[in-house]
Amino acid sequence: MKIDDDKMQVPADAIEALARCLLPAIRSYFESAEGQAEFAEWQARQRTEQSAEPPEEKKLREAS
Repeated sequence: MKIDDDKMQVPADAIEALARCLLPAIRSYFESAEGQAEFAEWQARQRTEQSAEPPEEKKLREAS
């Protein structure tokens, strides 16, 4: 069964309730040594990927 995302609407209060449940765990993870190390690795990968992307794509990304 294919779901049409354009017609799916999640009420704002449901999104907020989910965010209130998840935020403490997300904060805790990113404040931990493991989370900080993983984030640093992700940042390094992003810098590597950005420096390796073709000039045309870089110009398009920077223009938007």
